[in-house]
Amino acid sequence: MQQHYQTAPEDRIPLGQKIAFGIGMLGNQMFPAALSIFMVVLVKGLGISPLLWGILFFVPRLVDAITDPVMGFISDNTRSRWGRRKPYIFIGSIITGLSYMVMWQVYPENSEIYNFTYFLLTSIVFYIGLTIFSTPYVAMAYETSNDYHERTRLMAVAQWIGQWAWVIVPWFWVVIYDPEIFASPDAGARELSIWVGLFCLVLTMVPAIFCETQPVRED
Repeated sequence: MQQHYQTAPEDRIPLGQKIAFGIGMLGNQMFPAALSIFMVVLVKGLGISPLLWGILFFVPRLVDAITDPVMGFISDNTRSRWGRRKPYIFIGSIITGLSYMVMWQVYPENSEIYNFTYFLLTSIVFYIGLTIFSTPYVAMAYETSNDYHERTRLMAVAQWIGQWAWVIVPWFWVVIYDPEIFASPDAGARELSIWVGLFCLVLTMVPAIFCETQPVRED
C-alpha cells in the first residue's frame, strides 16, 4: 500500500502566512482588473483618439516586458538583512499604489496631448513599480518552503484569494455610472482609483511584513 505523503514539520507554511501571501495576490490582481475599467471610462470621457489609446496600452507594457527580467536579476543577487525579496515587495507596493492613484487624475478640461503625455508617463512609473513588487513577490513563493506540495498549497490559497479581484471589480461599473454617487463617470473613475490604489498599497505590503522564506536546499 502506498503511504500518504507527509510534509516535514520544518517545511510547513502556517495558514496565517498562506493567507498573508494570498492578500498580496489580491492586490496584485486588483490592479490590472480595475485598470481595464478605468481606462475605458476615461478614454470615453476624455475623447482620446484610438491611435493614442493604442500607444497608451502598448508602451507601458513594452517597458514592463523589458524591466521584468532586469528586476529578477537584481532581486536574485540582493543580499540584505531583510532578505532578497522583502525590500522590493515593500518598496514596489508603495510606488505602485501611489502612482496608481496619481495616474488617473486626468481631466477633460486639459488638452488631449497633455492628458496623453501625463497618463503615459505616470503609467510607465506604475508598471515599473508593479515590476518591482510582483517579480520578487512571485519568486518569494518558491522560497517559503522546500516542499513542493506545500508550495503548491500556498499558491492554491493565493490564487483563490486573488481571483476575488475579478469578482469585485466588475461592480465598479455600477458604482462609477451611478449619478447618485458620482457627478460623471470620469469623475467616478478618478475618485475610485484613489481608493483602489490605497487599498492595494496596503494589501501588497502584507507579504513583505508577514511572510517568511527558507534557505533553498540543493537536492
